[in-house]
Parts: sequence; C-alpha cells; structure tokens
Amino acid sequence: MNNMETKTEFENAWASPREDVSKDGFSTTLYKSWDKWGVSMHDVWLNGNLTNKRHIVYNDQFVNTCSKNYVLLPNEQVVEAVEEILKEHPEYNLVPDKSVSVNGWCSQNGNMLLSKKTSTFPAGTSMMTKYVMNKEVDPTGDGRPIKMGISVGNSIDLTRGFSIMPYHHRPYCTNSMFHVSFQKIMAEGNMALENDKVNMYEKDIVTARDNISKGEGYLREVGQHNKEIVRNVRHTKRLTKEFIREQIVRSLDSLDVIMSKYDELAKLKLTKFHAQKIVDTMPKTSIKEFDFIKTTEEYQKDGTVKVEADIVGNPTQWDGFNALTDYLSHGKLAFNSTMNHFRDVDNIFMKVTAQ
Repeated sequence: MNNMETKTEFENAWASPREDVSKDGFSTTLYKSWDKWGVSMHDVWLNGNLTNKRHIVYNDQFVNTCSKNYVLLPNEQVVEAVEEILKEHPEYNLVPDKSVSVNGWCSQNGNMLLSKKTSTFPAGTSMMTKYVMNKEVDPTGDGRPIKMGISVGNSIDLTRGFSIMPYHHRPYCTNSMFHVSFQKIMAEGNMALENDKVNMYEKDIVTARDNISKGEGYLREVGQHNKEIVRNVRHTKRLTKEFIREQIVRSLDSLDVIMSKYDELAKLKLTKFHAQKIVDTMPKTSIKEFDFIKTTEEYQKDGTVKVEADIVGNPTQWDGFNALTDYLSHGKLAFNSTMNHFRDVDNIFMKVTAQ
C-alpha cells in the first residue's frame, strides 16, 4: 500500500464518524450491516434519544422492527454454516436437493426455497434449504420411491427461527414433506420418549381418543420444553457450529423412525377421526381437492355452522398423508402458511401418543 492510498483511507475513515440524529421525531443510525447479503440493522431514535428498538433492512427494503436484544442471523450465513458442516462430514451422505419445488408458495434458487413478497415483508426474508441422501427408498413398498434428507430453515423477518428438520421428496410427482413439528418431538431423543412411556408406533391411535388426548398433552409438554430451548438459542451467539451439527445428527437419526411410520401409514385405514382433523385444520378451500372426504354442514343452536367430515371409499392413512402433502407442495398458500400447515399434517398423521 503506497502513501497516497494510506492517506486516502485515513481521510475516508474520518469523513463521517457519526451520523446525524434528529432532535425532532424519529431517526435511525446504522448498527450493523452484512453487505455481502444486503442485510442491515439500524438503531431507532426518538427526539434525539435512543429507543430499545432496531429496524431490519433487506436489499434496501424495510423488513421488521426488533428489540436491541435480538441477534440477527442472515439466512445466507446460516446456509453457509450448515453446508460447511455437511461438506466436512461426507458420512452423512447429504447433498443439495435442487428438485423443482416452485408452485406458487415460494421462489426457488437451486436447493433454496425463498418466501415471495407479501403485503408485510419483501421477498426472500424467510427461506428453507433442502438436502437429500444420494439414494432412493421405498418405505411403503408402493413402487414410488422417495428421497429422504433434512431441511434447514431461517428468517430475518422474525416469523421463523433457525431450525433443522427431517424432509422427503417424491421425484415422480415433486411432492415434498417438511416435518416441521417432528424435529421438535425428537429433540429430546428416543430415550426420553421411552422413559416417558411414549410409543411412536401404537396401532390404535386413530380411535383411542383417551390415548390421543394424553399424547397431545405430552406433546405440548415436549413442545413447550423445546420451545424454551429454541428460544434460548435462536438468533443468539449460542447457536454454535457444534449445536448445528447436533441438530443435523438428530434429524438424520429420526429418518429411520419416519420411514417406519410411513410404512405403518400405508397399512392403516384412514378414519373419520382423521377426516375431521383435516377439515378442522386445513384451508377450507383445500377440502374439495380431497376426493376421499365428504362434508355436511350442521347448524348449531347458537347460529354457528359445524362442518362434519366423513370418509369416502377405503383410503389408507398414507393416501391421506400424500394428498395433503401434494396439496401443500403444489398449493398457492403463502410461505409461512404452507410451513404451518405442514406442521398440521405432522400432528394429524405423525403424532406421538401415550401407551
């Protein structure tokens, strides 16, 4: 570096050591920026006084307001950290899944799914990346193999925290399933589930309403506990490389359990109980897409209408599961709504239930 360059850099460093803060009304000053990814955070001032709020900006567009305690993780930073670990561990046998998934609810860049622009947030503030094992499996024996793997999620709009979850893709119909809640269930590990006498494989979960009730109670407890864990690590400095690796391993360990569950779904009949859960949780406009369900409306004394669901034909739980995941994979819902309904599918078909 010559003297002129040194002098220029020295002068530039002193050009604007501080930003002007208005004494009237709101103003902002830059707190931190990630120029590589177009992300920045700005302190918010009111009448010359610093507030406890910051603004999040993405590609020069306002995203959301957060507290000063919120530690932002740019989506691309999370992806780079995860992919560095996957490259360091070829024994995980995970490669980027670039299969086409763009069907109205997201935009796609290779193995990354990005949220579309909404009335609330600019495009790309929520994301999922997909990784699959370089082999196909046929857990149900229906001759339509699937690829199993994991998906990594994050957002900079405060709608979704960092997550790693089991994932599958069916190449023949581009049908995908993101096990949004399953990762939380498995976060305690199989041993904890066994110690609490919880059985993932109970055959009679469909009609055993008492067991379902107990299972839902247990699931709430586990979910709440893991929610606290995630709250403590999401968007904080505790989200370390080792923590990420542990979540990858936990999700991989759960894949065998999921494939066993898929096999069970293919052997069990879909029941009226499932049909009612589908009608109660899925978008109302989606019900007409499911030819195995019929509904009737029953008017209540208070003037409300109760929709009763019943089964048409003899579908299996696997038929119902695939119909719902197919709708979500190819639907027109928004990014976050789609992911939330994948959680509903988990709750209907993959529920942990008490013995």
